[in-house]
Amino acid sequence: MNKLEGKIALITGGNSGIGLATAKLFVNEGAYVFIMGRRDPELARAVTEIGSNVTGVQGDVSSLVDLDRLFAQIKWEKGKLDIVFANAGAALPLARLGTITEEHYDSIFTAM
Repeated sequence: MNKLEGKIALITGGNSGIGLATAKLFVNEGAYVFIMGRRDPELARAVTEIGSNVTGVQGDVSSLVDLDRLFAQIKWEKGKLDIVFANAGAALPLARLGTITEEHYDSIFTAM
């Protein structure tokens, strides 16, 4: 039995790592998956790797314009959204405790 049969899922950061693995699992469980990623080449490779029941949408989750475009596409293509797997992040160099500046903090949270 497919646990996610007929469900529509969105996975941010779905073009690699945990997001890609989750997208594959969701498709195997019967869901149709939208994956969002910032870089077109990686996004295209992920869509090919997943194979079916997937749409790749290029965009940045920190951009309201990109999010509006993403949700408009989901609504237009499928008419609903059942699952959101928010899996986007950034890996930036860390600073030692006591040396963290406001600029360093802002650079980390602005990158996400």
